[in-house]
Amino acid sequence: MISALALQGCATTSSTQPDQGVASAPTASPVAAPTQAVQPAGVPAAAVPEENGKPVVKADSKENFEAVVAAIQQQMQPGGRWQYIDANERATVEGSFADMGKLYDQFGSVDKMDQAAKVRLLADQSTVNAILTRKDGDRLICQTVMPVGSHLPVKTCKTYAQIQAEQNGAQEFLRNHALQNSQQLKGGH
Repeated sequence: MISALALQGCATTSSTQPDQGVASAPTASPVAAPTQAVQPAGVPAAAVPEENGKPVVKADSKENFEAVVAAIQQQMQPGGRWQYIDANERATVEGSFADMGKLYDQFGSVDKMDQAAKVRLLADQSTVNAILTRKDGDRLICQTVMPVGSHLPVKTCKTYAQIQAEQNGAQEFLRNHALQNSQQLKGGH
């Protein structure tokens, strides 16, 4: 039997730890004393408590659940922790939130839910956690590469947000370069 459910993002914030390609499922954790997450510039602070550097929010009642949803939705905006969630993932997260909201409307809290409702709530929670964990801008990703001309591997670590910014910058550079080339070709003929 499921006694209490908690929405939890597995990626870390201030004490960032490397993701080395080992998949691990999010787990429910007890609620920690509220602390403030590191906020990107321009994004108002969202009240998401942390434990061991991980966001942990116990959504055991309708009121707590609504606070969790508001904080996560705020951080899915540009400049937020989960800003890289695409439209399909956003629709999945919002659909899961809507389904969980119906369960809280019907039962009021987790301890009043029957087993089928708890299983449905856990499935929705797992779906949301998987997306938030995968697209967490604070998640640290490490790679070991062999530099050209060297036999010594080098380990580099970057956050998911840094990797996305580099990819977006490279794409923008290529678009600008292609635009300049097409303008030069038009002007040269």
